[in-house]
Amino acid sequence: MIIRKATREDIYFIIKGIFAIENTGETNTFSNMFETDNQTTYNYLEQFFLDEENFDTEFSLNSYTIAEVDGEHAGMCALIFTDSNYYQNKGELFPIHLKSEHLNSFIENAKLLPSIRNHQENKKFLEYLFVDDKFRGKGVADELINHLATEAQQTNRELYLDVLESSPFLFKFYAKFDFKPTETFSIDNPENKIYPCIQKTLLCKNLGN
Repeated sequence: MIIRKATREDIYFIIKGIFAIENTGETNTFSNMFETDNQTTYNYLEQFFLDEENFDTEFSLNSYTIAEVDGEHAGMCALIFTDSNYYQNKGELFPIHLKSEHLNSFIENAKLLPSIRNHQENKKFLEYLFVDDKFRGKGVADELINHLATEAQQTNRELYLDVLESSPFLFKFYAKFDFKPTETFSIDNPENKIYPCIQKTLLCKNLGN
């Protein structure tokens, strides 16, 4: 298995993983937020990743690590730090790339969601851990988590991730790596569903430095 930084050639695989994770049945959370079809959403995400001035968000290549097995994409994961630069870069990304009607939909839908910034700001996060179906059960996720935990340990005392309350099996999985629940917060509301779940739980791993 090879663990390496992402390149432009990995964009299609990264978006495939994001779509799988953000799936809500017939659509995905980004299509819900932008009020677009899946193909338009794919095109937008591709533009985000091709933007050479986009750094350190979950939509930038420099955040991603790729796992390869026998020359094939096996898995991926992003490592981000949610400081003020993260929010600035992410905030500038949508106005630059979204068409006005989709940007307006995004802004209006975002207003209806609970603010989660105070739960997530100034933390090192694992985001979008994804393993292709072909390589499940082969330790790909373990390799990615351990690799990125070692990388995060150089600058941070804790590593965070969040899990949907509708995915209880993930709590058991991440417990193997000493991620422990810290708080649960709302990400949606029943009246206007954007996400496939209303609540998330923040998990934290002590990195020991």
